[in-house]
Amino acid sequence: MKKNILAIVILAATIVNITLSIIILFTIVPKAQRTDALIQKIVSVIDLELESPDADDYGTLAAEDQTIVDLANTITCTLQSDEGESKTHYGVVSVSMVLNSKSEDYAAKNTYISTNERVILNIIDNVVSQYTVKELKSTEVKESIRKAVISKCNAYFNSPDLIYNVILSITAN
Repeated sequence: MKKNILAIVILAATIVNITLSIIILFTIVPKAQRTDALIQKIVSVIDLELESPDADDYGTLAAEDQTIVDLANTITCTLQSDEGESKTHYGVVSVSMVLNSKSEDYAAKNTYISTNERVILNIIDNVVSQYTVKELKSTEVKESIRKAVISKCNAYFNSPDLIYNVILSITAN
């Protein structure tokens, strides 16, 4: 008799287990699939935005479509001090700008470069003065300075592609 009661309890537990598994299969799995699909959409959107909108992906600009403008003035920037250092360091920056002559704004705004030279030099001073002498020796920092100057100058001139490149010569001491 004890064996029959035990078999009945095991059979009841198995039926309850199968019933709960079926409920889970038909209620939770579809919700999990919808959640997974939503996560996949979010991940795909994030993957699209991983590329920087400030990247130089305008394509390569042919040499005949480039106009180089040398800014007459050099600027002296006060650089950040390293930790524990009281000495003031300076950086001397000379700038040449490469304009995109195929830009929609080129005809209207290329003369603004020379008339707004002080503003451009101020933008460069603000960007360069955020770094230390040691940081300015790094190629990555120089590249980030160049990109920041390009994006800020293009934002100032309200043109996304007027300034194609900036050639900076930085001497720090």
